[in-house]
Amino acid sequence: MGKYIDAVRNRDGRITDLRRSLLVIGAVSIVGMFLLQRVPHHIAVNVSPSMRAGEVINVKDGVAPVPSPNVYAFGFYVWQQVNRWSTDGRKDYGQQIFAFQHYLTPACQEQLKADMKERSDAGELSTRTRSLNEVPGHTYEDWRVTLQSDDAWTVKLDMELRESMGAMPVKTAVIRYPLRVVRFDVDREKNPFGLAIDCFGANRPERLQAADLAKGDGGKSAATSATPGQPTPTPATLPGPTGQ
Repeated sequence: MGKYIDAVRNRDGRITDLRRSLLVIGAVSIVGMFLLQRVPHHIAVNVSPSMRAGEVINVKDGVAPVPSPNVYAFGFYVWQQVNRWSTDGRKDYGQQIFAFQHYLTPACQEQLKADMKERSDAGELSTRTRSLNEVPGHTYEDWRVTLQSDDAWTVKLDMELRESMGAMPVKTAVIRYPLRVVRFDVDREKNPFGLAIDCFGANRPERLQAADLAKGDGGKSAATSATPGQPTPTPATLPGPTGQ
């Protein structure tokens, strides 16, 4: 009789051990699934084009800081293309806004559309062409990109604006555009950079004179700025120029 009692006790002990093991495995599985959900599925790493002494990139929640040269290059290229009217501003302006819509915030798109309507009503678009070019010697420097927050920058672009009607120039000016660039990680298939132009924020473009061009930020001579000008890189995966 004692043998049967011992066998039953052994069986019950094994069942208890199995139940405990199942509970432990279940708890570990739940914790593992929770941690897996917190692991970033994509890691965005932005590498500066200038890495003279190497660089340490800190990634937090799958996102790394965007180097200032990258922000400048993004803002420069998109803004230049939005303002490229190759044949007729009445058609080209809207086409460029549409082509680069994924690199413009909704608020900026509405602002540009309002500007387009105002210019169209004033007869400033029909048969007019426009181009924006970087002023020679006024390429990227450290002071041209100001970090406003972890997700926003102000980019100062010095660009020469040229507008023509047919073969006749109608406007030539050098303008400093204080672009506001923000993180805009909405659709990585259509905007892999996770950045967008938010037009000018609270700032406004200003026309530069010859005396202004001879100076850097804060009245410093451009020749003595901390970082020498560098050629502006072109983001490779942005939409190409249209209508050119």
